[in-house]
Amino acid sequence: MLMVYPPGQGKSGEYLMQLWRRYLEQSAEHEGDVEKQIVAAAYHAAEVFGFLSLSLDRDKRHRDLIEERLRHFREGSRKARGFSNCLVNATFALYNHMNTLSHQFSTGNASAVNLVRGVDEQVRARVQEASQIEGSALALRAAFPLLGLMTLVLGEGTKATSAIRRVEERFAAGSSRAGTEWEYLLNALYRLVEMMQLFVSLSDSELKNQVAQIAESFKDEDQTLDLQLKLRNGFRRLFELGHLLTTHLDEIIPD
Repeated sequence: MLMVYPPGQGKSGEYLMQLWRRYLEQSAEHEGDVEKQIVAAAYHAAEVFGFLSLSLDRDKRHRDLIEERLRHFREGSRKARGFSNCLVNATFALYNHMNTLSHQFSTGNASAVNLVRGVDEQVRARVQEASQIEGSALALRAAFPLLGLMTLVLGEGTKATSAIRRVEERFAAGSSRAGTEWEYLLNALYRLVEMMQLFVSLSDSELKNQVAQIAESFKDEDQTLDLQLKLRNGFRRLFELGHLLTTHLDEIIPD
C-alpha cells in the first residue's frame, strides 16, 4: 500500500509534492515489473535524502559536497542500465547522503566524527573489489550505523536509547544469519526503515501517527517471502519516511 499525504505547505512544498506525485505515478506505471518498482522507490529515496541534507545545510558548510553528490547521483541515473546498475547507483547515493547527514549531526563530537570517518574508509576500501550486489549491500550496511548515530543524537536524554539498541541488535542478528549478499542487503534495508521510524518520531512527536501508518504498511507488505517484493517494500517505506520528515521540516525551518 502506498501512503498518501496532503501537499506540503513549506517553501519547497511544490517540489516535494511533485516528487511524491512522481513516486506514485512511477509505482503505478511499472505495475507488474517489480524490479522497475524497486528502482523507482530507491531513486526517490535517494533524492529525498539528498534534499533533506541540503535543507539542513543552512550555513552552507557542506553545500559543495552535497551538490557534488546530487550531481553524481543524477549523472549515474542517466547512465545506469539494468537493475543491478541502477541499484548500485541508488544505494551508494543513499549512503553518501547518510554520510553527509551524519556529519551535519555530529559537528563538535570528536568520537562521532571518528566513527563516520572510519565507516567511510571501510566502504571505500572494500567497494573496489565488490560485485554490483556486494556493493549495494555494502552501501546500505554502512548507512545503517550512520543513521543509528544520528538517531542516538536525537534521542539523547530520552527513553529512546533502548529502542535504538534493539534495532541495532536485530541488524547484528540479521547479518549473522545472512547467507547471501541479497540477504545482507535486505537486512540492512529493513533495519534502516526501522531506525528511520525512530528518527522521524524523535524529530517531532507530531509525526508519530503518520510514522505509525507507514510502519503498519511496512508490516502488512512484509507477509510475502519473495525477496524482490520485500526490497520494494523496504525502499518504499524508506522514501515515505524521508519524504514525511523533509516535508515537515520544510514547513517549520525558517528561510
